[in-house]
Amino acid sequence: MKTLTKILLFMAITGCFSTLSAQENFRVWPYLQYPDTDAMSIIWFSESALLGRVEYRELGTDLFLGVESNPELAESLAYSSWEDTTFFEGEAPSAPYKHRIRLESLMAGTTYEYRVIQGTETFYSSFCTAPDGNDSIRFIVYGDCETEPESTGNYTSWPDPVTGVSRKYLIDQTTGYRNNLEVIRSRHSDLVLIAGDLTQHGGEQRDWDEFWRHNTDSSGSTTLAGQVPVITAPGNHDYYEGNYLDGYNQPGSESAIRRYLTYFESPANHSPNKEQEGRYYHLRYGQVSIISLDLCNNGSNGSDEDTNFYLLGESDIGGGNAPDFGIGSVQYNWLESQLKEAQEKSIFTFVMFHHIPYSSGPHGFPVGEGDLLDNQSGVPTRLLTPLFLMYGVDAVFCGHDEMWERSEISGQEVLEDGTQVNYTLPFFDVGTGGDGLRGPVEGTDNIFQQFLVHTDAPEKWEGDYLIEGGKHYGHLEVEIIPVNEHTHKAILTPVYVFPIYSEEDSAYTGFERREYNDQLILSRTIADTTVGKEVLEKISMATRSYPNPFYTQTLIEYHLQESGNTKVSIWDDQGRLIRILVDRFCVAGSHSLLWEGEDGEGNRVSPGLYLYRIETESGAILWGRMICLDF
Repeated sequence: MKTLTKILLFMAITGCFSTLSAQENFRVWPYLQYPDTDAMSIIWFSESALLGRVEYRELGTDLFLGVESNPELAESLAYSSWEDTTFFEGEAPSAPYKHRIRLESLMAGTTYEYRVIQGTETFYSSFCTAPDGNDSIRFIVYGDCETEPESTGNYTSWPDPVTGVSRKYLIDQTTGYRNNLEVIRSRHSDLVLIAGDLTQHGGEQRDWDEFWRHNTDSSGSTTLAGQVPVITAPGNHDYYEGNYLDGYNQPGSESAIRRYLTYFESPANHSPNKEQEGRYYHLRYGQVSIISLDLCNNGSNGSDEDTNFYLLGESDIGGGNAPDFGIGSVQYNWLESQLKEAQEKSIFTFVMFHHIPYSSGPHGFPVGEGDLLDNQSGVPTRLLTPLFLMYGVDAVFCGHDEMWERSEISGQEVLEDGTQVNYTLPFFDVGTGGDGLRGPVEGTDNIFQQFLVHTDAPEKWEGDYLIEGGKHYGHLEVEIIPVNEHTHKAILTPVYVFPIYSEEDSAYTGFERREYNDQLILSRTIADTTVGKEVLEKISMATRSYPNPFYTQTLIEYHLQESGNTKVSIWDDQGRLIRILVDRFCVAGSHSLLWEGEDGEGNRVSPGLYLYRIETESGAILWGRMICLDF
């Protein structure tokens, strides 16, 4: 993660070049795909077949290299006749031209600035290639943004956690998603992952226009997807052509998912069915493996292993190409091979797909039709859990139920030498990107639940104004940190975007980044060539630091379950001890310590990432992270 480099670069770019104000030649502004240590893809769409050009150079060098594009008509992105008639009075824009350039022979972990020239317009931005060593990595995960123009002015249902009464959320869906992306942009992450349901109707081009309106921009300093690769998994809505089109029926559903596949690029999965390329894949980024799956359907249709009764897939008569994932299927066999490879070659392995296996939401009911059943249930995806446990997957990211919930499954990882290691696998529903904010549904029984925002983040009001807590749009922030030569930490922080009420505007027009009190820290220790997993560090010692990031001082708060000797220390991101704040007997209960950003000798520390470590007499260890800013 090269946060400071990115910030300085964008300051330089925006100071030297004016931003674009018109979109005469670009239909979709340039964005990044398929990052690698030595390559990056740049994709954009234009109004005409005019050749485009990418010029790029390593940051700090003088010479720009240039590559011309070979535009191809993207017929799959044409507006439907229904959209043309309903919204454009018969004058909808024609299908755009796709430009894709794969920049190769790049240097690993290196920042490049680039510009894309299309007709009379020029777009400027930068990117970083994937690291090939032990660099720190930060990525963001969310799901279910379900973009559509109709989201503007649409306030989602927001159930009261005390009374159960349905209320309207404080801001509309468009504002909620926009604010969420603004917070994500401010974190200067290396990747952004979306766990499905990118659009409300995958077959309506207007909904895809809305998605890219949020994620790309004419300015290289404010675009998200033009600076950070967006990594995706398909959701059921991405297979859905639309209410007024063919829905999940064929060929409409395949037409919908082809729009998705036209936009995104990923490593090949080498499926014998070429139409399944891009629907599931394995991306390696530094020391991390990210495996994205397509679990939107499973044959045979209507069985207790099917995740969508409406969608016909590869093994159904008259079905499309949605892949099966059951035992013995091509995707299942591919998944097992990729999990084995990830266990051998990566320090951390994360899996992403749409249908959450363990949930207290409407898709947490068993498969079926009728009371206390669901015909788009996530329960069938549980058949993959034994594989995840066997190969030591570190966390699973999903959406679908649009409620922030974390569940845990205990099991054993089987190492290469046959050794079995006990550990706990967390499953996250991160489906609060910008659409629904659901509560639990009566009758579901998620016995694996560990944290549910609806009940574990109580709302606090002052009169008519919310000042703290509650269920909001947000995302999961994942920070991979090499603590030392042998140990790596993955810090998983649930983030929500809190609406701020403005007396002047008489509305919730402001927002700020806040964190739920459910941070998890995963550890991996490397001994020789074997990667071993420590047990998930439970945050039963509830903790946070505030403010975070901070300029001059931050308050570290923690809650001890039992009395005993407690040691609180500060470490830098290279695993060096900076200062011991306390090392003494502490009674059970809540405690707080003020750290003024100084080392043990009273010297001001440099800006950057720092860790606090809380160790109790019982042997429990908790790591938290803080960011010290320059002032």
